[in-house]
Amino acid sequence: MTMEVETIARRATTHDWCPEADTRDSIPARRNALAGLWAGRLMRMPDETLAIYAAEVHASGTMSGSEAIVQKLWYDLNRAGVPISRDAVVSKIGELHRDAMGQLSATD
Repeated sequence: MTMEVETIARRATTHDWCPEADTRDSIPARRNALAGLWAGRLMRMPDETLAIYAAEVHASGTMSGSEAIVQKLWYDLNRAGVPISRDAVVSKIGELHRDAMGQLSATD
């Protein structure tokens, strides 16, 4: 784990991590946090684990880009027994990108 991922994951475990604080000015960062929350809920993660997972997805996206996020989510979901196609993940990422744009423009 890189230093940034460790920092976000540590804050997530102490309930200090807030997607709004780390994603306030970045549409892709907000999208990635939302994607982590979406996928974590599909995998039925408890709230404590959900926050950590969303932080990991958020951090990995800032370092790797959206293709890596799609691959991570698709792999994690299928590994957890959630049958979902890669195309469905791509579609959801697009939807969450639009949501992130709306959320950030609403706060201006």
